[in-house]
Amino acid sequence: MSAQPLTDSTAFWTQSLADELLRFLTGRLKCPDVAAELTHDTYLGLRQIVEKTPPDNARAMAFRIAINLAIDHQRKTMVRARYGADEDFDALAESLPGDSASPDRVLIGRERLGALQQALDDLPQACRSVFLLHGVDGLTYTQIAQRLGISKSQVNKLLAKAMAHCAQQLTD
Repeated sequence: MSAQPLTDSTAFWTQSLADELLRFLTGRLKCPDVAAELTHDTYLGLRQIVEKTPPDNARAMAFRIAINLAIDHQRKTMVRARYGADEDFDALAESLPGDSASPDRVLIGRERLGALQQALDDLPQACRSVFLLHGVDGLTYTQIAQRLGISKSQVNKLLAKAMAHCAQQLTD
């Protein structure tokens, strides 16, 4: 006895639709790699929706998902650019000890990790929760908003505040 899928998601996703979304996202984001990633994320999002309630217009639903993902990506990029978060966290990651790290690098890494922990501890609970849910657990703004019972806009503001605070603490 084999279980049958609730809905055949392949009926809603075609190579033609994938190609169309990829062209659309590449044009909007000007980055083929990010566009390909968001096209895949669009497929995953559409598949979840199709399994729950098949949409009347799967193409329109796919484009709505893709647009929302592109907007989220652009917002994250703007926040990271504004607060230089990528540089600070990349530098922190590089300073963490590896198999061949010198004692000096280990000490610096521990100090920076301690500074990050202190910066996180200094944050209000809501900021810290949003930061950890997004950065550690990998949740989207929508998922965080649903989990915490707040708006996506509030998630964006809290995450920006947390990133700015951590970036400032790491540069001081």
